[in-house]
Amino acid sequence: MLSLKDFVKDYKDKFKEIYKRDPKFFESNLIAKTDTADYSLEAHTKNALKELKKFITENNEIFKMFSTKHDVKEQTLYDILFFSVFFHDIGKGTLEFYEDKLLRKRKSYHPLYSIYFTQGLSIPRIDDVDYVTLSVLTHHTLLHKDIYGTEKFQQIRAPNFFKETFKFAEKYDEYYRDFFGFEFPYKLKFELPSKNPYNILREDFSWGFSGKGIIDALNAILSRSDKSSKKKIKEIYGFVTGNLIRGDWLSSGLNNPNFPKMTKGDLLKKLKWRARKKGISFQGLKKFQKVASKKQGNVIIKIPTGEGKTEAALLWALNNIKNKHTKVIYTMPTQVTSNSMYKRFKDYFGNDYVGILHGASSIILAEEYGDDEEKLWREKILNKTFSKPITVSTLDSFILSFFNINKWPLAQLNLENSLLIVDEIHSYDFKMIGVLRRILLELNTKGCNFALMSATFPELLEKHLLKGINYSKITQKDLFEPAPVKLEIGADGISDKINQIIDFYQKRKKVLVVTNTIEKSKEIYNNLKKTNEFKTNNHPDKHSNLILYHSQFVKKDRKLKESEIEEKDGWKDRGLVLVATQVVEISLDINFDVMFTELAPIDALVQRIGRINRRKDEIQGNVFISTDIEAVSDSGRWSYPYRMEIIEFSEKILEPGSPSLGELSAYVNRLYKSLLNTDQILFEFQNKFEDGFKKYDKIIERGPYTIRFKTENLEEISKLLQLRDTDESFETIDVIPKKFIEEEDSPERFENTVGIYKWLFFKLLKEGEIHKNNFYILDGFDYNYEIGLKALKKDDWQFL
Repeated sequence: MLSLKDFVKDYKDKFKEIYKRDPKFFESNLIAKTDTADYSLEAHTKNALKELKKFITENNEIFKMFSTKHDVKEQTLYDILFFSVFFHDIGKGTLEFYEDKLLRKRKSYHPLYSIYFTQGLSIPRIDDVDYVTLSVLTHHTLLHKDIYGTEKFQQIRAPNFFKETFKFAEKYDEYYRDFFGFEFPYKLKFELPSKNPYNILREDFSWGFSGKGIIDALNAILSRSDKSSKKKIKEIYGFVTGNLIRGDWLSSGLNNPNFPKMTKGDLLKKLKWRARKKGISFQGLKKFQKVASKKQGNVIIKIPTGEGKTEAALLWALNNIKNKHTKVIYTMPTQVTSNSMYKRFKDYFGNDYVGILHGASSIILAEEYGDDEEKLWREKILNKTFSKPITVSTLDSFILSFFNINKWPLAQLNLENSLLIVDEIHSYDFKMIGVLRRILLELNTKGCNFALMSATFPELLEKHLLKGINYSKITQKDLFEPAPVKLEIGADGISDKINQIIDFYQKRKKVLVVTNTIEKSKEIYNNLKKTNEFKTNNHPDKHSNLILYHSQFVKKDRKLKESEIEEKDGWKDRGLVLVATQVVEISLDINFDVMFTELAPIDALVQRIGRINRRKDEIQGNVFISTDIEAVSDSGRWSYPYRMEIIEFSEKILEPGSPSLGELSAYVNRLYKSLLNTDQILFEFQNKFEDGFKKYDKIIERGPYTIRFKTENLEEISKLLQLRDTDESFETIDVIPKKFIEEEDSPERFENTVGIYKWLFFKLLKEGEIHKNNFYILDGFDYNYEIGLKALKKDDWQFL
């Protein structure tokens, strides 16, 4: 058997070079890392167990609930957790690990070596599943079908353990006694197999259900399990592995802050500060906010835009927190709204306590921590696993944590003690509503509460979403009485409104122009620009007063546009015109005086109207709705972002005048009642809702296996899993305009990507206008900050 002392003597100069200390220390201390001299394997394991014990003690209610839910004895669960942590890094006590980390001779796989100690031991199992071995094996690379299954692993020999490694393993009873306060009832014998690692996992290279390897055994159990049993295996594996990953990371120095000590009074002070900063007179909490601050359990908050739903939800959260390990997940429909809320919450709770997660959140984090690569890496890890006390996320990114994506076991562990807030619930399509219902039911089984928020979520959809779930409705009738805008409905097109738009601008009004297509937004913008009434610029400029905003700006420019618009939203007595598409409905928290908009579904129009006279001043805002829309193609086919029936019903329901906010909400309910009374739409709703609801069943069928994708972009993964009901003609693929390559801007930079329609992507790919180089590079199009993408060939203009 190998002697650690002999190895250290043979390579004492290497130990001196790396650790800068007397090599004698390492003759009796197995290494855990190469970046610190004092942190031995034993010290690392002790600290990881300390973190686990502390977590169990402080979060005991969650562990008890998990045991009860899965009909597992508490002590059995604790034993599995203990031994997973105790053995997780014992594979570092091998010649292979030392030759890798010190001598750089070969690559080692310490989790794979660690299972030589765990397989076959008299350690508790649950329903024959060896969770200790599975968790130890996969605490770095999560379990997937091909784990350690490539040809090269067939050639790797069995590891050579130092005799000091066995001495450490035999201390399990001492560690167990220190951890629990009593003896482990069984005596463990360490008789390590001589097989190579590949055959430990897959006996005789078997991929079926008849082999005796670890993966073979798991597959055999899954093959005879029903859906509920597979779900149990997935959740127990996730819980055990999540606890192991958490303990390992914390023991390795990753800081994971607990929920900040904040009372309702503390939050109230923050609210007063923010109101003062925005020039708003703070009159104290509104009735519905006071109700929310005292409410326990699930709630839906139905309150008009701009009245403080977000603050009500935070007050509700403070009243529902179980302990300092509770995580608050605040979801938004878009990346833009998530970014804005992230900034706001950092003001409330402090930078260290708030995380952000969506398809482009890495851009935000890179801006904050770009000069500190180690800090950036740690922040990304914490954010992806909902490890921060408060995480602002898109709903898609949150849901993906249930779908075995990335480090899902740790994310799921954090969600065992969480509160979910879903803002702008009305923004989601029928399929996503179905997906969300399933996730709400899953949270219910965990004892986790949720708060849903909207001004206009239709009552019919509310009944489908929350059927059978206990919840309270929070509203305030008098807040729906104001009539902040005057509606005028005209049969003309929005292109005919140029003179009126200029007239309001000259009266020093802030004017919002909303079109339903990018092409139309560019047309209106260019027509306004040609009048020479405005100052424009091809970069962020504090004096420009005509701005174009749509979805075909690269991600970094969209962020700059958002900041520019939000800054100019504060202008007083100065004219401003913002031309935008429907991205403005839920992406910007702005307060304009006048709006010109194309006809759209009533719920979308209500969101647009919510950007006008947001503070409900006595002087009404003006809203002009143009019903002449270019929705039919030259061939006579309906070609528009919204289906024809919704547009037709909306036009019939809308009435000119000064509707109250309550009447606008009633319009939305009438629209959905009309839609779901239509047989074809009702059939489609039921199918899409059911399809969304059953998405999670497909994940459960995989048991504990992780789903792997070529991309780590959560937005792309959501598209691949089809969580939303996206019309194929409006699906997008990210590309980088060639301009950025020509400017020697790195093509790997995600912030330089922009989405173009999928059908256009394949057309241009066929024509040779798109090239692959890590990202897809788009040729044949110009791009600038002012306009976004612009086709060089006139015939291609319509494609955008």
